[in-house]
Amino acid sequence: MAKIIATLTWAAVLVGANKLLSGTDWAQYLVTFILGGAYVLLMNKMSSPSARGTD
Repeated sequence: MAKIIATLTWAAVLVGANKLLSGTDWAQYLVTFILGGAYVLLMNKMSSPSARGTD
């Protein structure tokens, strides 16, 4: 359930950032790249055994 909430939140932030930066293509690409990397790191962190509470 946490991954679904994180994904929906990330998608809303991405859409909002792209709307705010609609006039500058390079900034949209940069923000999308940065947010994509942050999303991957977040999903990896949530998938790790320590995040689930099992050691």
